[in-house]
Parts: sequence; structure tokens; C-alpha cells
Amino acid sequence: MSLIDRLSQQFVRFPGIGARQARRFVYFLLSADKSFVDELIRNIKKAHDEVLQCAVCFRYFETQNNGGFLCTLCSDKNRDASVLLVVEKDADLDAVQKSGAHSGGYFVLNGRLPLSGEGKSFVRLPELQERLRKEAHNGLKEVVFALSANPEGDYTVLELKKALAPIAQENNLVFSTLGRGLSTGTELEYSDEDTIKSALQNRH
Repeated sequence: MSLIDRLSQQFVRFPGIGARQARRFVYFLLSADKSFVDELIRNIKKAHDEVLQCAVCFRYFETQNNGGFLCTLCSDKNRDASVLLVVEKDADLDAVQKSGAHSGGYFVLNGRLPLSGEGKSFVRLPELQERLRKEAHNGLKEVVFALSANPEGDYTVLELKKALAPIAQENNLVFSTLGRGLSTGTELEYSDEDTIKSALQNRH
């Protein structure tokens, strides 16, 4: 296998990237200035060394050289401790945060449950259960499931509600989901700020 083929296969592993697009990436890099390629390599290595995963919400964040394992959101004592927003991935958290519609905590679920029921171990259910148990004693009242408006997103919410029901009943927690300001089939990551605000304000 040629080096071009090996590089193409690596790019195919990126989310949403097909074989043709992967090969275009390779040819672009081959034709790019050496300084650009060198800087890209440095930044990738630096990100791998300096970007950590928050111990509380599991989002990726850049370290501040303080040795801590909490992101700026989870270490902010001024955020609303009564509401926890559960999202699929970091990009969804970024979209919600940019909208300014949520001032509470976050939890990154690490994807959705497939309709086949397989792959449940890839979703952070145990971590979410532990988070709810802890936060319930610190003022948590509502858990908002901010997942994509598609069949897998709906199925994931139903399964999470069933799994988390005992904790919710024991601690008087309320579950809610985003209002359907989001069109069916919509990925939260690609929704505009006004749509996200409407979906949060009309959660039920």
C-alpha cells in the first residue's frame, strides 16, 4: 500500500469523511507550503499533549497549566447548579454555549444509542448516573436531554430516562427534553443560535 493510500485511510476515519474527500485532503497537503504542513503537525501534537478531558462534564478543554482536571465551565461557581444539560458531543455543547441560552452544567454523553441496541457501552451512562447522584445533593433539580431530533436521539432519551428513573425518583429530579424548535432529523451541532434558544425555552 502506498503512503498516499495509507494517509487517505487515516483521513477516512474522521467523522463524515468519505474516501474521495480523504484523498483530496492528502493531495492538498502534498501541494501545500512546507511551513503550513509543519505548523499543522505542531498544532496536532500540541493539542494531543495539552488538551484534556474534564473530569466532570467530559468535554475537551485546553489546560491552563494549573494542574487541574476541571474545565472553565465546571469550575465556575456562578453557574446554575439546578439544571444539567446532557448533550451528545463537544460540538453540541459549543453550539449551546454560544447561544447563551443555558447557564447551568453540562454533561457530554459521547454519542447516541443505535436503534439496534448495540454499542451501549460507548455511552457514558454509569458516569451520568454517578453525576446525578452527586449533583442531587448540591441543588440539582432538572436534567435536560439536549439530543439531536432524530430517531436515534429520541431512542437514546427514552433509554436514558428508563435507566435514570430510580435516581430521579429518589432525588425528586425532573427530566425534560428540548422543544421541537428543532426540525426532525436536525443535528444540534448545526442548529443556529435562535433555534437552540427556542428549543431550550420550550423544553418539556
